[in-house]
Amino acid sequence: MTRRACLLLIAAAAARAQSPASAPIEREEIVIPDFPASGYILDLGGGCRGTIGRLKGEQVVAIDISMRELNEAPSGFLKILMDASDLKFPDKSFRTVTAFFSLMFMKPEIHRKVFEETYRVLSPGGEWLIWDASIPARSGQGDDSFLINLHTKLPKEVIDYGYSVRRLDMQRDPGYYRALAEQAGFHVAGVELPGPNRKAFFMRLRKPE
Repeated sequence: MTRRACLLLIAAAAARAQSPASAPIEREEIVIPDFPASGYILDLGGGCRGTIGRLKGEQVVAIDISMRELNEAPSGFLKILMDASDLKFPDKSFRTVTAFFSLMFMKPEIHRKVFEETYRVLSPGGEWLIWDASIPARSGQGDDSFLINLHTKLPKEVIDYGYSVRRLDMQRDPGYYRALAEQAGFHVAGVELPGPNRKAFFMRLRKPE
């Protein structure tokens, strides 16, 4: 994950300060209950806000390719510098894997490998919980940046935050990720579009027994 989202939000805040009549930020509300999980939880791209680490604490093993992002995340869970497309864990190491708005920052060229690696380290019957954004393809008409502002409700706290990436010549949406999941061997147990603007989605994947 990168720091571009942080910089964009700072710029947006400065613009609002100069334009008091500007419209309020539209946010996608994401509600994450204290979901059941046995053993350690592998959180892909768990730096920066550390959302899953905040929720599940010492149960979480968060990996990220950026040491700066890991250092920025709150304490209370294990943080490891690691590439999600080259996981250094043995086969069948985890019952639960999570990815909270991290796939959108990974290059599409490595997505297939990320899905294959996640499948490998999950034990049979294990689940991968994915929260991410539906990103339209590049329009070719001016600014092709994509921004999603979140209002994330955890059981004990609320986090307002935004993520920004560049659009590509391809659409990244639940259908795109579903195809990757099925190619890797996952069963797609469910897909939800929780936010009012339908920019966000939640996908539950299961590795067959």
